[in-house]
Amino acid sequence: MGRLFAVAIASLGCLACPAAATAKLPKVLTQHARHPFAVRPATIEYTGDGTAILGGTDGASARHPGHLRWTKYNHRQGFAKGVDWLNDCDPSCAEGKFRPVPVRVHVSRPRDGRFTRLTLRFTYNGKHVVDRRGIRRYGDYWAYYIISFR
Repeated sequence: MGRLFAVAIASLGCLACPAAATAKLPKVLTQHARHPFAVRPATIEYTGDGTAILGGTDGASARHPGHLRWTKYNHRQGFAKGVDWLNDCDPSCAEGKFRPVPVRVHVSRPRDGRFTRLTLRFTYNGKHVVDRRGIRRYGDYWAYYIISFR
């Protein structure tokens, strides 16, 4: 009987939860063919041409990029740490090598169940980079576009 009482109380507790707490979390554009949007995605392909892939420190290469570690993810924003696998495009992007660079990821500005802003902070060749992107629909698919890069 005590067990039933606990279940009943837990069920009633959910009735008192605010709607925002039970609503679906916004998704992030991953650009994966099968699942273009995901909540707390493990990886994010954000360049459109495959020259950069966000993953985690548990990754071994751009083909096995690992998993982003989300430290905060709610209805307004999300923060993750991981690795940006960047193609050095030397001598060309087709022949270049991917190098892992530590990255901090921030997603924000939710609209229609999707985060519409992606900000990346990393150091590349000794320079601190802040890469800000938005999402846009192009016919049948979504892609990131550059807002600012410094």
